[in-house]
Amino acid sequence: MKKLLLSTAIVIMGLQQVKAQQIPLYSNYFFTPYMYNPAQSGTEGFTELTLLHRRQWVDVQGSPETSALGINGSLNEEKVGWSVYGFRDITDIVSRIGVYGNYAYRVNLADNTVLAFGLGAGYLNNQIDQSAIRSQQTEAIVTVATDNRGNFDLNAGVNLEISDFTLGFSAPQLLGQSIKYTENTQVPVNYTLLRHYVVSAQYDFRFRGDDNVLSPIVMVKAAKNVPVQVDAGLLFNLKDYGYVGAMYRSEYAVTGNIGVNLTEQLTLGYAYDFSLNDFGPELGTSHEFMLTYRFGNNKRNDRLENEIKRLKQQQRSQKDEVEEIVNERLEEFKDEYKREIKKEVEDAAAKEAEKNQNNQQPSNSQGTAGQPSGNNNNTNNNNPANTQQPGNNNAPSTQPGDVPGFNAANQANNVQPGAKGYYVTAGVFSSQQNAEKMVRKLGSQGLNARYFQDKSNYYYYVYLLHFDSYQQADAAKSSGLNGSYSGDLWIKIVE
Repeated sequence: MKKLLLSTAIVIMGLQQVKAQQIPLYSNYFFTPYMYNPAQSGTEGFTELTLLHRRQWVDVQGSPETSALGINGSLNEEKVGWSVYGFRDITDIVSRIGVYGNYAYRVNLADNTVLAFGLGAGYLNNQIDQSAIRSQQTEAIVTVATDNRGNFDLNAGVNLEISDFTLGFSAPQLLGQSIKYTENTQVPVNYTLLRHYVVSAQYDFRFRGDDNVLSPIVMVKAAKNVPVQVDAGLLFNLKDYGYVGAMYRSEYAVTGNIGVNLTEQLTLGYAYDFSLNDFGPELGTSHEFMLTYRFGNNKRNDRLENEIKRLKQQQRSQKDEVEEIVNERLEEFKDEYKREIKKEVEDAAAKEAEKNQNNQQPSNSQGTAGQPSGNNNNTNNNNPANTQQPGNNNAPSTQPGDVPGFNAANQANNVQPGAKGYYVTAGVFSSQQNAEKMVRKLGSQGLNARYFQDKSNYYYYVYLLHFDSYQQADAAKSSGLNGSYSGDLWIKIVE
């Protein structure tokens, strides 16, 4: 009776397996997601080679056995993902061999948001091993002329990444073709490729950067006229050591996963399934082995660190280029400003000479009459800037921050910015912000300063003193403000 029940269970579960699991069943699928969804090709950013072997229900003769080999990577700075994989799936007398190539294109929708579209194309070959058929009722055996048939197949998928959250949808065996082994017979033998629908979701909780990652994972698989299967699991990936995980697969089994990083590039993984149905002890357990080799560095954060180093190097290079351009522009500005100052000085000198000449003519005529007023004018014009001047009877200022030795009327705080005259300036800027910064800097040195904008050239001039004559301004500049200022000084003329 027990053997009869076991045989009946095997037949029933075998039929369910064929209907619900036409696409290969893996317990380590979170390391090879491209085998279910072509849009998830190359998501890790490096090239890796994975070998899988699964033996299901080890105590049952003819139980399902699956082997797979896949490689995937990315191109064009991870904008393009690619993968190639093949598998062989054997269940008793029925076997399938499939070879697929996948292409994925990734689009950056926003910061930390990427949408990928994937398409896979392949060839499926289905075979019936008629030599392995055993039956006491030979008349019930249906033979076929050709026991080896193949079909072209397509897979399609999309995948959305939002920061640490991933949501994928795919349709394996998209064409849903039917494979016919017999025609024009009373007992048709067909194998129909069912279109499947797979939805997966994963969220990565990161600890210590990318060193430790805890990932809840859910996958839902559905096909026409077969029960929906739900996988729910939890994977804890330790960057330097390996991973551990557990998964529940509805109406089938619970799974334990463990993996060890043998080297920086090589990882060995193992999955153990135990059936949850009433015949679990008779069917036995299921085992799956995985071996993954990553070409280059297999640590995602190291790849990110290298990218950060590259960006920093690029930033430093751009900074050097900007500084070089700024320095060139500054030198051009200095040369232009020197030419402007030289022209203003020459014009001022010419005007002053003309003014002196006009003043000397009446003085000479009065000198004939014994009144040397012209000599007095020359004396006043040649006085140092810190002496009393006609029309400026203020005593030297003693206010805090004023330039020592100069009258209060000449100090920056007592002059209307932009008024006519001769300004002893300490800086000229195209930016008002830089002019204000210069004023604050001079204030920290104990010197009162102000600034104004010349509407003719839109430059901002920071000044310390203001005079009515060029000679006074030039004397103040030449003396370094009576030795109180060691920086460069210019004379700005406002007419």
